[in-house]
Amino acid sequence: MLAPRRSISREYSESRQGGHGQDIAPSYEEGVAAYARRAYDEAFQCWSLLAEQGDVNAQYGLGVLFDRGEGVARDLNQALNWYQQAANQGVADAQYNLALLYSEGIGVKASLSQAVRWFRKAAEQGDAQAQYRLGRCYDQGIGLARNQEQGANWYQRAAEQGHAPARNCLGDMYRTGEGVEQDFNKAIYWLTLAAHQGHGYAQVNLGYMYDQGQGITANPAEAINWYREAALHGDPMAQYNLAEMFRVGRGGPVDEKQAIRWYRKAAAQGHPGAVKRLKQIVA
Repeated sequence: MLAPRRSISREYSESRQGGHGQDIAPSYEEGVAAYARRAYDEAFQCWSLLAEQGDVNAQYGLGVLFDRGEGVARDLNQALNWYQQAANQGVADAQYNLALLYSEGIGVKASLSQAVRWFRKAAEQGDAQAQYRLGRCYDQGIGLARNQEQGANWYQRAAEQGHAPARNCLGDMYRTGEGVEQDFNKAIYWLTLAAHQGHGYAQVNLGYMYDQGQGITANPAEAINWYREAALHGDPMAQYNLAEMFRVGRGGPVDEKQAIRWYRKAAAQGHPGAVKRLKQIVA
């Protein structure tokens, strides 16, 4: 699945620029207002002259317009050009979008090393999503040598800013002891934060810890609660685990009807264990 690139925010301000000290021209603000009411032609007119004069905010804005085809014919080469100019001057959102273009090969030849380069620049400015993406690159060896310790470091930075996927990844690393010293207490801490934010993988991971008694007294009923939260939002692993709990009566009475219901939902998403279980039950 392609990651969504960033658009224009009313809160977009100099704090996103890496501290260049450039005042935002009123015309740029007029463009932001026009963009917010979907008057994209007007936004384009506001930003074009400013961008040519070197206004980094307007350069980023033009990148968004060309990227999305809003107020102008979609032109990924132009989007890349304006993102590049803004990114070179320290605009974190432009750096992040540029990293995504290189990562996914959209409008430019794919280059994971360039993606890492721009994720890093945005991450070093404190951009939580870029920190998470850089953490993933280190964790999985994408575009650079795998280094799970560095992965954990960047996940930590993003997690401390409230980034739910980073909190899940960090918690799972503490659960497994990959990239960090195994620490179930820290695993539960980070997974619980992410789970309460509605992050499905964290809910499954936390449910598994309660299910198996990892670093905590086993609590099948609590495991069911977390599996159900994720299952209701369509997570196939959660649906399968929940079905297993109902099938064997773990955390409550045996309920074959509920087990079949959740096996079917997981199987519909291609979960192999659920497909196998259904064949056994309905045979």
